[in-house]
Amino acid sequence: MKKTLLPLIIFFALVQFSYAEDSIVISDAWVREVPPGTSISAGYMTIENKGKHDDKLISLSSDIAESTELHISKVDENGVATMEMIEILELPEGESVELKPGGMHIMLIGIKESLVGKDNVKLKLNFEESGDVTVEAPVKSPRSPAGGHHH
Repeated sequence: MKKTLLPLIIFFALVQFSYAEDSIVISDAWVREVPPGTSISAGYMTIENKGKHDDKLISLSSDIAESTELHISKVDENGVATMEMIEILELPEGESVELKPGGMHIMLIGIKESLVGKDNVKLKLNFEESGDVTVEAPVKSPRSPAGGHHH
């Protein structure tokens, strides 16, 4: 009985610990399909901090891109569109942030392979408190209902 009980206690302790860190919830993730030969694309999602503490998105990466950055699109008073890189994204406790076309988004720079016909792209987000969160983001065509934003 003792040989069976200890592994069970360890198993349930580990299972509980692994779910205790699920404070960051990612939803509606997707990456824009771009024509072959295009070296950049964009990713979108909603990031929700369901934890009991403020958190920060401190870095991003993807196997399909040489560089992955967080950007925000802005239009000035003269109608000139620009993009700014965001170094750190603050995520207050209980809040969510939407990364969407025309606003804040993930830039995939130096794409290593064509996204045409690809089902998903793996994105890794690193949070100061919650650690790494990996997301399988579907690749969607700009002609899909989610499209409309171009770089």
